Amino acid sequence: MRNDVLWVEKYRPKRIDDVIGNEEAKATFLEWLKSKRRGKKAVLLYGPPGVGKTALVNAAANEFGFKIIEMNASDTRTEKTINKVAQPATSFVGLDTFAAGGKGNLLFLDEVDGVAGKEDRGGIGAIVKIVEAARVPVIMAANDPDLQKIRPLKKVCVLIRFHQVRIPLIIEALRRICRMEQVEAEFEALERIAQNSGGDVRSAINDLQSLSELGKVLTLQDTVALKSRNKDIGMEETLRGFFSVKSLAEAENLLRRSSVDHDDFLMAVSDNLPRRYLEAEELAEAYDFVSRADMLRGRVGTENWHLLRYFYNFLAEAAAVSPESYKPFEFISPPIRIMTLFWTKGKRDMLEAICAKIAMRCHVSRLSAKNDFVPFLKAMLEKRKSNPIASWLKLEPEEVDYLVKMRKL
Repeated sequence: MRNDVLWVEKYRPKRIDDVIGNEEAKATFLEWLKSKRRGKKAVLLYGPPGVGKTALVNAAANEFGFKIIEMNASDTRTEKTINKVAQPATSFVGLDTFAAGGKGNLLFLDEVDGVAGKEDRGGIGAIVKIVEAARVPVIMAANDPDLQKIRPLKKVCVLIRFHQVRIPLIIEALRRICRMEQVEAEFEALERIAQNSGGDVRSAINDLQSLSELGKVLTLQDTVALKSRNKDIGMEETLRGFFSVKSLAEAENLLRRSSVDHDDFLMAVSDNLPRRYLEAEELAEAYDFVSRADMLRGRVGTENWHLLRYFYNFLAEAAAVSPESYKPFEFISPPIRIMTLFWTKGKRDMLEAICAKIAMRCHVSRLSAKNDFVPFLKAMLEKRKSNPIASWLKLEPEEVDYLVKMRKL
């Protein structure tokens, strides 16, 4: 029976020395963290996913007694939201840290290269100001440091590069985990898993867990389902593989390798289930698993990633309700809901424009304009399109036609 705990969490490094690979990067980071007179108040750890950037920060905090205040910068984009969390964390050291013998706060901003687009509203500038005024260590992590948008951050940070972890080091880490989990594994199987990871330790451990069972010998043959992570798997390829799997392990491996958005994929699976399962009982069982996966997706959110394993598991169960009954079929992709939103975007934009005009002239919110004013305006214009109120609101002829023909809200 499989372990319910994710091994990447269970074996997360507790000390800096436990973080495998990137010795030079670790030494540079440690020298900066220990320095009482830092030349720069922040560091930017950059490199591909799964090479130990976040693991190093957590291990260092655990080893030296820092309290991590963590923010995912790609989720917290605006100046207001960044300041709300980061400014208090970097401005003072709580009195309780002296009594506890801790070193105070450590601000960790993950995925700073994800701060992008018009919605950012000063996010990068806010981070720069926080770094300049910080009284505690500020650590940032990024996968791609060469993006133009984070250039201001590079000027106020010590840059520390992380490389892909070497294959022999990953193999040794996998062997240690196998010993702890009582899994007998052939060296060739572990070598295949490590090579497949492309230097991504996290992915290698996830693959090892998905292929392993307590007391079972893990052989090279068991790794046949693994495919290279060198290229992303899109929606259509993921759907094709998902609906043709022959085992839970195969389905979970596919989902871990895919680059599709979890929410979009859930909708796509729901749309295609009636084409996959023609028997009512099988279809009902599959929808039950998808509904459980949907509930878990909500709980995962942007923080509880340890629940992602269960999300994958329920989706895998939906794919493997009846492997022997699979017959190729034409997929619905992208999801119907997304296509509906795409085709109705013009209409939604027109309604938004009308509500904006009502809100401005009547001094109400757009929501109030939509719920309280539009139904009455529609009724008046249905009786007389040339109603003076249309001119007063400065409605265009196509906007009047839209309101007259619009269905009830």
